[in-house]
Amino acid sequence: MPVINIALDDLNRMLKDKLSAADFASIIPKIGADPDEINDSEAIVEFFPDRPDLLSTEGVARALRAFTEQNLGLIEYEVSPPTTQIFVSQEVMEIRPSISGGIVRGVTLDDISIRCIMELQEKLHVTLGRKRKKVSIGIHDLSKLEGPFNYDTCSPHEPAFVPLQKDYEMTPQEILEEHPKGIEYAHLLSEFNRYPIIKDSNDEVASMPPIINGALTTITEDTTDILIDVTGLDDNAVESCVNIVAAALVERGGEIEQLEIKFPSENKIVPSMEPKVHEIENDYLIKLLGFDPGQFVIFKAFRKCGMEPELKGDKWSVKVPAYRADILHPIDLLEEVSIGIGYDEFPESLPTETLFGKSLKSRKLESNCREIMLGLGFQEVVTLTLTSKKMLHEYTQRENDNETEVANPVTEDYHLLRSSILPNLLELLKNNKHRELPQQVFEIGQIVKMHTNVHSLAWMQIASKNTFSQARTISDSISLRLQISGETKECEDPLFIPGRCIETRSGSILLKYGEIHPFTLEKFELGYPVIGGEIHW
Repeated sequence: MPVINIALDDLNRMLKDKLSAADFASIIPKIGADPDEINDSEAIVEFFPDRPDLLSTEGVARALRAFTEQNLGLIEYEVSPPTTQIFVSQEVMEIRPSISGGIVRGVTLDDISIRCIMELQEKLHVTLGRKRKKVSIGIHDLSKLEGPFNYDTCSPHEPAFVPLQKDYEMTPQEILEEHPKGIEYAHLLSEFNRYPIIKDSNDEVASMPPIINGALTTITEDTTDILIDVTGLDDNAVESCVNIVAAALVERGGEIEQLEIKFPSENKIVPSMEPKVHEIENDYLIKLLGFDPGQFVIFKAFRKCGMEPELKGDKWSVKVPAYRADILHPIDLLEEVSIGIGYDEFPESLPTETLFGKSLKSRKLESNCREIMLGLGFQEVVTLTLTSKKMLHEYTQRENDNETEVANPVTEDYHLLRSSILPNLLELLKNNKHRELPQQVFEIGQIVKMHTNVHSLAWMQIASKNTFSQARTISDSISLRLQISGETKECEDPLFIPGRCIETRSGSILLKYGEIHPFTLEKFELGYPVIGGEIHW
């Protein structure tokens, strides 16, 4: 979970009634945080990732004002109409199509507040931004730029500009290859031969999203007017980040001014700080709370969470501030009411019914399979669900079976969800070649076929002597205990030796067993015969 550092003196500058370290320590867990360390001057706090609006001192101060009843209810943000524009080219829409932003004027900054804003920017990159892939944020000193602005593409070789953390010009390609941030995030642009860039009317570079900002627009203590640009791949995430950053800068004395975004096919005025309205049935709310606290208590609970409720008939209509990106469903409103009331205030009661859990049918079958295999002398193992094409196809000669691929794999060895457990067991036998023979292993787990989870039991035996008859004996024992009866026939599976592979179907259950092919044994570096089988249900 995200961790932020809060200077208590800085926090108290944004509160009407100052909080001591002890008061802060007692209140902060009640709004959804886990304090790691709190002393007289500083607090290190871990927040739940579903509250990106709390990932800064400004957001925490705003939440505490409402929760401690210093400023109950919804904050109404005054927004000035746009005085400049951002022009968006068609070319950049093919690379990073979402863009939003805003201007905040009259901000008062010092070293601590600048660090808070930068920390918020990086925490949003990691959480909502999915490490800048989904969203990236630029925060600029507006006095160094002149509108209108252009969001366009550039070649790898120009324009050259001075990026943050450097004091000399670099081309976009040099930034990706030599700058620490460029090296870290170059993969986000690896498939493109042109890169996004934001420039002002004088062709000064403000940002090369999602990689880095220009050094020209670095925020300093002298900065009073700030330009926010947020680009990405998801409109909702981009909008949420703009609102969170703009609301944080308002806490530093700023006033929001909108921008006009001129897309090739439409124009947008951003940001919109208008609250969103969510609804929840009063009966539903009381039922899930487990008690009826009364309408006034519910009304006040919403306001302690910075919202403005209104009971219309039997339904609560709740205005939610624009910076609250986590409110998506009535159940989220229930959580806010619970926080506002305080979980310690919930009445204690004993359960009115005695219930006993029951195993799922699939779990009963798993337990039965485990008992059978252990009775046959096999040892249970657990292997990874993720695997690779090399394991599933190259080493087994099996054809691609429409496996489910991982979108962003960490390594090429783990980029598929397995469609069979047998290759995993062969890999395990390979890693245990130094152990004495025979080795008998089995695994009960899930595989994915046609993008659907399927239960599976797989077993494998390696010994100095192994025959098809032994494989059949083991399979017949399993079939007898599991009452698998159906048409048995020879089948073709490149994992097994031709003519030594049998398949039995019984309703939705498929049993297959045989002798492993020498090609596969060679690939897995196994020098002894192996028999095995697998059941899917």
